[in-house]
Amino acid sequence: MLLIPFIFLASCSNEYNVTIYGYDGEIIKLKTNSKINLDSITYPDFYELDGLYTSTDYDTKFNIEEDVKSDLTLYVAFKNKIELSKINDIDNIDLTNYIDNLIKNTSSYIPSWNKEGFKGRWNYIDGVFLKSIIELYKKTNNNKYKDFVIKYVNYYLDQEGNFINPKTNEYSFNSGELDSICESNILFDLYNYTNDIKYLNAIEKTYTELKKVPKTINNINYSHKSSYLNQIWLDGMYMYVPFLIKYANLKNNLDIYNEIKAQYEYIKANMYDEKYKLYYHGHDTTKSIFWANSKTGNSKSFWLRSMGWYILSLADSIELINDNNLKSYLNDLLKEALNNLLMYKDIKTNLYYNLINKGNLAINVFDTYFEGLGNKNYQLNNKYVTRTINNYLEASGSAMISYALLKAARINNNESFKTEGKKTFEGVYSYLFDGINLNNICITAGLGPQSKPYRDSSLMYYLAETKGINDAKGVGPFIMAYIEYKYNN
Repeated sequence: MLLIPFIFLASCSNEYNVTIYGYDGEIIKLKTNSKINLDSITYPDFYELDGLYTSTDYDTKFNIEEDVKSDLTLYVAFKNKIELSKINDIDNIDLTNYIDNLIKNTSSYIPSWNKEGFKGRWNYIDGVFLKSIIELYKKTNNNKYKDFVIKYVNYYLDQEGNFINPKTNEYSFNSGELDSICESNILFDLYNYTNDIKYLNAIEKTYTELKKVPKTINNINYSHKSSYLNQIWLDGMYMYVPFLIKYANLKNNLDIYNEIKAQYEYIKANMYDEKYKLYYHGHDTTKSIFWANSKTGNSKSFWLRSMGWYILSLADSIELINDNNLKSYLNDLLKEALNNLLMYKDIKTNLYYNLINKGNLAINVFDTYFEGLGNKNYQLNNKYVTRTINNYLEASGSAMISYALLKAARINNNESFKTEGKKTFEGVYSYLFDGINLNNICITAGLGPQSKPYRDSSLMYYLAETKGINDAKGVGPFIMAYIEYKYNN
């Protein structure tokens, strides 16, 4: 019996190994059985310590007031003390020169607003920009905008409405993906303006392409791409739903409405997080892909632009629908999503963070993410290095939220949404737009495939992706929010 307290006392004298990943990947190794000495952690003056976390999900903090009772690996997170400064005042906001320069400094083959290099093919980045220009034409009646869009689209269509790359004579529509459907959304407007049958033919060809996209297993939703089987991404709802509703109206086929409602119902039931009141970027219906939670099938993080695409799909679809029940259902989803997003806005700027629920957190991003992405901004002596990266106030998603708020305000006569939408647009204009460039745009982010394990939906991954300027994924929503701000409210 005397051995029991002896063993207990011996165990209390043990020192435990603590490994801390500190600023810019510094590895701190300690031995202790008492509180962690925070003096061992170094960081620059413009950071303050947020805490030590037990995993790279940065969800659970280690209690630094407690004694260490086991071996630990911990990850430092900081808060960035530097705040954005205003670039512009909000008096007399006019984006005419900016928009005209974007149109002027482009070509159909290499548009200035497409930073992903989708040369010579039908694609969603061009689609979101061209839609903003068509909407501007509707408000201004300035033919230069309509003429630009028609000329641009005609570059990719032959007289029979086939999608072509004129430089190569190759088919320029990527089959088996939702993204390419997006640009065809504007074909309905061009057909109404011109009565040219080629636009109608191109609409039919797009619908045929949509039906080629495989459905996910055991439900009615589309896979994001043939190469991403059984994966639902929030992005996809904007890529095809507004087109599909317009097609249903054209054909007077209201059965399509039932299909659309079922797709949104599945997303709400499976991709919505009750704790954070946000939707996850992606969902794998097989719950087997490496980036997905094996129990829920959902990705790990809440990425701003994926939520942006989702609310845009709702905002743009509601006005198109000829069925009151579906209109009401989607409107309720939109209002709920917007009210939830408002909980996460930055109070000073009225903008939103790229990782929605992480505020001004700064975390280590391992070198393997930069290397996988080829992001050479994070090299030292030609070698990729682990760096502490700030979560940042992001332009594209913030502009999308502004647009959706202002449109929802108009649809529902909601003064609160109107006020918030205006403040967010003014925030983008004041803090992220310098008159020549729209800044802080996350250029791209995705999930997988298996051959790209660094696209794993982690916080590190999203922060490792490149920030850029004037990409249409930001510019298009910025212009659309501007139209609502200037002409509709």
